[in-house]
Amino acid sequence: MINKTLQIGKRFLTHELVTGSFYIFIGTMIANVLLFLVNLFLARSLTYADYAIFASLISVIALASIPAGSINTVIVKFATGYYAKNELGKIKLLYLKFFKFILAFSLATFLFFVIFSVPMSNFLQLENIWYLVLVGLILMFSYLNVLNYAFLQSLLKFAFLSLLTSISSFIRLLVCVLLVYFGFRAFGGLWAIFVTSIAAFLIAFYPVRKIIFSHVERDKISVKSGEIFSFAVPTFITLLFLTSFTSIDVILVKHFFNAHDAGFYAGLSLIGKVIFYFTSPIPAVMFPLLVKRHSSGKHFNNLFYLSLILVLLPSIAITLFYFVEPEFVIKLFLGGRDYLSSAKYLGLFGLFLTVFSLVNVCISFFLSLNITKITPVVASASILQIILIFLYHNNFYQVIGVSLLVCVGLLIFLLSYYFKRFVV
Repeated sequence: MINKTLQIGKRFLTHELVTGSFYIFIGTMIANVLLFLVNLFLARSLTYADYAIFASLISVIALASIPAGSINTVIVKFATGYYAKNELGKIKLLYLKFFKFILAFSLATFLFFVIFSVPMSNFLQLENIWYLVLVGLILMFSYLNVLNYAFLQSLLKFAFLSLLTSISSFIRLLVCVLLVYFGFRAFGGLWAIFVTSIAAFLIAFYPVRKIIFSHVERDKISVKSGEIFSFAVPTFITLLFLTSFTSIDVILVKHFFNAHDAGFYAGLSLIGKVIFYFTSPIPAVMFPLLVKRHSSGKHFNNLFYLSLILVLLPSIAITLFYFVEPEFVIKLFLGGRDYLSSAKYLGLFGLFLTVFSLVNVCISFFLSLNITKITPVVASASILQIILIFLYHNNFYQVIGVSLLVCVGLLIFLLSYYFKRFVV
């Protein structure tokens, strides 16, 4: 009995999802600690209004980075498939095609933020349009970063990705503290992200350089652009509306509420997202493993179940702690002060992020198998969230309750669709 238990434990600990997630988890935890210090420093060093500006711009970056997330997903989907079949020539061609596309797209994104900086500043009640120009600059280099990250993920180099994440976060902390100390206020936090993006690109380039400089007879190799495009479009739409779930609420609160209350909600959102950041390594590792198994014709259902469990258990634990000790958590993350007035909302926000994290696993599962029929449902749920927040925003309970209700409905649909297609 003991030997059998030890064997089961050994198989669990050496499972590729567990080991890969462990590496990403370690890197993510180190990064989260450093980013926690960044946000703690900003929350304590900036005024409530300045912190609300920073938080709202981070949400804008998150929304505008959705194309980067979808590009990453597309690259991982096809590159992992090529690696599983040892089609090295296609891997190089895929890298070169996406480099040209991302370079053009990143420049277009920067120009978009420059051109529309005035109306966006008015909507967010910002006095300085240079905030939006800097956001455009950040996005431009962040997009370029996606390419190397995606290929590292496809190569299953989770240990290197873990190290890269840790180093990048340390650079961000150092630059942020220095710039805010010298009086750059909210700009300091944004410039820190920009510098980090450049450093991360240079570091990530090293292990993938062999792909670029490998000798391949390109006239004998082709990558089906139509197949990539047909997957990329619904993936982009899906991830756009998925990211909207945890970004649009901050933006709408900044629009509907006064600056101080918006700052409180931004702090609340920051703490709630700890659940997502804590569990996000699981679907990130699951995705290429599912693609690899599916391409090789192997079973993958157990990998999905294990991912759900690994996300659910810590999420529940953190949420329960948010309900029991909300004031302690807010003092830990934001230093207390007037942020304590939002303590009563923390448990509910944690519940929302728990459900959202499970939704994220389900969507990653479907996209890894090239199942894009979920796209209209995800889009409809996100639009419903926006409409309901526009209608019901008298207090934070209504804003969070709307997000939670819509997310629960989406999760029920996704799980029902999974069991109907793969179990029944």
